[in-house]
Amino acid sequence: MRRMHGEYRRHLRSGIRIPVALNFANHTVETSTLDISASGLRLKRPERVYIRPGEVIDVDFRDKAGLKVAATVAHTGKSHIGLQFYRTRFSEYELQELYDVAPSWQRLTARSKRLLWTHSRRMAVLLANTFLRSLVHALSRPHFLFAVYGNKQQVAAYFTPRMARRLPPNLVLGFIRQQDKRGLLVASQFLEHKLQEDPEKVRLYLDRLQRDYPDAQRIALVGRLPNFVQKAGIDIRGPLVEGSLGTRYMIWDVARQMLERPQYCQQTSIVVLGGAGRIGNAVCQDLTALFERVVAIDPRYEQDRKFATDQGTILQTANLAHLQDERVFIALTHHGDVVLDFYQQIAPGALIADDTHPCISLKVRERLQERQIAVEKVVLAHEEFLMWPRMPAWNNRDIPGCLVEALVLLRRPDVGAGDFAAFCNEAEFLGFAGRLVRPLDE
Repeated sequence: MRRMHGEYRRHLRSGIRIPVALNFANHTVETSTLDISASGLRLKRPERVYIRPGEVIDVDFRDKAGLKVAATVAHTGKSHIGLQFYRTRFSEYELQELYDVAPSWQRLTARSKRLLWTHSRRMAVLLANTFLRSLVHALSRPHFLFAVYGNKQQVAAYFTPRMARRLPPNLVLGFIRQQDKRGLLVASQFLEHKLQEDPEKVRLYLDRLQRDYPDAQRIALVGRLPNFVQKAGIDIRGPLVEGSLGTRYMIWDVARQMLERPQYCQQTSIVVLGGAGRIGNAVCQDLTALFERVVAIDPRYEQDRKFATDQGTILQTANLAHLQDERVFIALTHHGDVVLDFYQQIAPGALIADDTHPCISLKVRERLQERQIAVEKVVLAHEEFLMWPRMPAWNNRDIPGCLVEALVLLRRPDVGAGDFAAFCNEAEFLGFAGRLVRPLDE
């Protein structure tokens, strides 16, 4: 049930209710929308009608002549049906047209709810980091921290520039629970590009974290932060955790699942976009256990180099011609939207598993979809994990791979010595599993 809830929460909620007709199994059923997004619908479930998950149905918008879409039933509840569009998306223009059909009071209500949530989140951040900061620390008593950074758009979800002047340099942005372990999502006010450019800002960030939370057993570093930390001349050792083992386990487990899909089960090769990075090199080695050939694409390679491992071969190259016959991809580039540098060489029907930070944006995913290139987000899951509020572009029960290593080391400190196989066994035993999920429409 938790997973079902997470799936339909991936749609941006509009609250717009307009009449539609469902055509399936030679029947036509009248109902209305509950939510509309670029990638799906939530409908009021008609009485005495049962539609199975996985069934493809046609949706006819009665108030918009000629507007019909095919959609797959993602889930059903007692009072609603959740639909994912089948090989299409609504454009911003089409969404606006549908919103305009709804009564003015519905449009006002939808906008008001969105603004209320945005302002409530920002107010909670303000209070948690000013008047209530000491109380938050005393009540949470975190066993671990998840140290993150963001770009301008992501930061705007939490506070405005005007608010920033009243906030401390390091911010508490969320609470995390993993079984009986408690953690905090913490971030610096320095944006990603500032941390990348100025090692002194990185040192200030981590020094303040360790002063503010001297009892934290593990501090997990998100995304490229380990690179910034090493550039600043800081050794990544306890309580700091670079997170690469967790990320590698997540990608390995997801790649294994990609091979289980009927359309990709015959694949003997995979492409790693960004294969020359800190994690990319290790990931390429890991994937030779699953694929005969791993193609590492990165502009930092000055010439093609092919070498054999104990289990397969790795081709390191900057030549995009090697992409044309490939169908499965792992994105590890420094920014998700960098995939636009590659996408014209990627064949239709390909799947990109996205493990970038920031991830591939909705706008870029729509351009990829025009070429029938699918994008799914790489996450880890655990039945007893919760983050509140969720991070932008994440579901609150999905776990970033770079956090998982810290969570495993809290239970088993002895598996963090770089033994990838031992770490995988322990992570699997503890209940962590890789997943490919539809990205949030943000």
